[in-house]
Amino acid sequence: MINLSLNKQLDIIVPNKNRALATILQQATPKELETLSKDKDLGSIMNSLLKESSQNSASDKTLLDLAKNNPTLKELGNISGTIKDLLSTLKSEKNPLPIETTLKNFLLEMKDISEPILMEKFENSGVFLESKLKNVQNPQLELKTLLQGLEKSLAKSDFPVAKMLSEKIKELLATPTLKEASNNSLPQTPKDDASALKQLSKGVESIVLKLRETLGRGDVVNSKGFEIQLSKLEHLITPKLLTYENFKLPLLQDTLAQLNSQLMQSSKPEVKGLLDTLGKIIESLKGSTLDELNAKKIPQSISAVIESAKAVIEKSDSLFSKETATIGSKLDTFKEPQKLFVQENVREILSKDLKALLLQAGDEISKSSHPNQAEISKHVDKLLLQIDYYQLTSHLSNSSSLYLPFSWDGLEEGNINLKKDKDDKFYCDIDLKLKEYGELKLKLTLYEKNQINIHIYSNNNDFKEIIKENIHLLRSALIESQITPREIRLFEAVKKSSPYDNQSNDIQLGFEVKA
Repeated sequence: MINLSLNKQLDIIVPNKNRALATILQQATPKELETLSKDKDLGSIMNSLLKESSQNSASDKTLLDLAKNNPTLKELGNISGTIKDLLSTLKSEKNPLPIETTLKNFLLEMKDISEPILMEKFENSGVFLESKLKNVQNPQLELKTLLQGLEKSLAKSDFPVAKMLSEKIKELLATPTLKEASNNSLPQTPKDDASALKQLSKGVESIVLKLRETLGRGDVVNSKGFEIQLSKLEHLITPKLLTYENFKLPLLQDTLAQLNSQLMQSSKPEVKGLLDTLGKIIESLKGSTLDELNAKKIPQSISAVIESAKAVIEKSDSLFSKETATIGSKLDTFKEPQKLFVQENVREILSKDLKALLLQAGDEISKSSHPNQAEISKHVDKLLLQIDYYQLTSHLSNSSSLYLPFSWDGLEEGNINLKKDKDDKFYCDIDLKLKEYGELKLKLTLYEKNQINIHIYSNNNDFKEIIKENIHLLRSALIESQITPREIRLFEAVKKSSPYDNQSNDIQLGFEVKA
């Protein structure tokens, strides 16, 4: 069983909690230990580390170097491989252990990974388990804050329905449950108060349904779809995309057509002028080259349409504001009474997090009659040690060090390192070893929020031809994602080169992902 503690300390650097740290200290030489602390006994060393960690960068760096050079930890391999080995060992049993289903669902093929799924895998990778538990929110306080925010937003509205919703919100905020909700302590709602939470969730559901119904009848210019198209259009007419290399006339025409279609559904009187202007722009784009487009000053005309559309949105009643829609979406979670119990939040974390599930599986395996019980336990212990290692390196480097939670048969090994400097520039090194094409290195620099430079390094001629043939697809995909490719270049791989020879070395924090 997991001994759950909601202590606000993140105990990933205590040796009896983090086995990667315990391994380092057990195998460190007396000289290495002396570097960490003047004291000789383990207890004093740990006390020194706990006091100095995140305050004494020299101490953190010393321990981080020990972690990266520790022979046991260096030979752990990658987590995806360990999961595959564990799944292979589990297959011999007719009645599978619960952990088998969990691992199958966790380790997806790369082709099945989408952005939301990948984010979920990272969050539930086990690396953030203790951090999530120590930051478990008081759901009743969260609900109280959301309702207060919604009440403030609706107070600016002239619609009668907004006044009615405000009254309902005041009633909920006046209940003893929400009146007593505070930052001071987590709620300990007795079972006999469950009826109060049920009534509270019913009240929230009523507000959410009425709000959704009202927003559904709102004008199209206040919809999320309209906001997305407007943002996309704004991106397409930035000077950096109005170049021969990046200009995509069909994409611009399609975006204008979709925006025009949406505006035709609006009942706002200000929209008529926008529709007239858009119609002329769409007509003038037919068969136009980039030079003709610039000569006719079409980008300036589109920019004027965008600004006018933004002005229409700003004049809209606060009931249809982005803030109101965002709060309404968050309130939807609290329609279920169990979401108002902090214990439910903890249970949800433990039911999805890989490290928590592995710890639970340890008990199940020890009681099972599986023929490969010892081998399974060995793999589970290895997985837990690997996760502990990522937690430790994250802590010591003041970053987030993660593994790639998916399977890719074409990849032998890989490393992704993302860093941020004081100027909000992000530098990303992607080092891969592909089974068919050998080493591949990509160096990315992201700046000004959506400007990107990509340098690709490879010594494999076949692979470089593939890159050359498909680089236009990469450029188009980036533009469609509202990222401006300033530079995409292909180079011969140079071994032992500095990641950014001509870039700033003033890196503040890093985000590291490893396969």
